[in-house]
Amino acid sequence: MLEGNPQPLAIASRVLAPATISALRRHPYHLVAWHIADRWAFDEPERLRALEAEGEIIVLIRLLEQQQLEHEVLLDSLEELRTGLSPTEVLQQCGVGLRL
Repeated sequence: MLEGNPQPLAIASRVLAPATISALRRHPYHLVAWHIADRWAFDEPERLRALEAEGEIIVLIRLLEQQQLEHEVLLDSLEELRTGLSPTEVLQQCGVGLRL
């Protein structure tokens, strides 16, 4: 159960190896990517573990791709965001889901 507002990567750190979490903190990912990693860990922990089993670099590549995709979709949807839709709602409307 989640309580309050967990720190970025708090959820992912329960699923991923410490070395992978360290890599996420070292590489050019921003807060959005950390939230994506937490969302993946919360929604699909077994899939995320399986992805990590393929190699840390695979997790890092997929996360970078997802970060870019979400950034582009949200930039293209600024009007919807201004009308009160949340980023999550915009992403869902645009069909952007887990891309593990």
